[in-house]
Amino acid sequence: MLRNLLNDETGFLVSAELVLIFTLVFCGVAVGVSMVRDSLVSELGDVSEAIGALNQSYNFTSLTADGSSGYPNHAVCSGSGFADEADSCDCLGVTFGVTTSKADPSTLNVAEGT
Repeated sequence: MLRNLLNDETGFLVSAELVLIFTLVFCGVAVGVSMVRDSLVSELGDVSEAIGALNQSYNFTSLTADGSSGYPNHAVCSGSGFADEADSCDCLGVTFGVTTSKADPSTLNVAEGT
């Protein structure tokens, strides 16, 4: 029975049906892959806008540890800062708020408390 099945040549219509089925499956896969591509590009665009919206500014104040008993200062850390300027690749739809830094403790007058 297996030999008769393998030698059977009357399956021409089945072959034509398989070609039609494979063509439809290929068209469906092509559309599915293009939808996945479009979704991935959209999500990566959202990620790039989120990264572009990050404000990388920083600021830290100086610190001086006064020496005691007439010894000189034994620890000094100078302050620094960086202001992130707008670049051409930054997101234009995002507005940045301004954050004010604390007063530099080395410039405060201890007697007056200001």
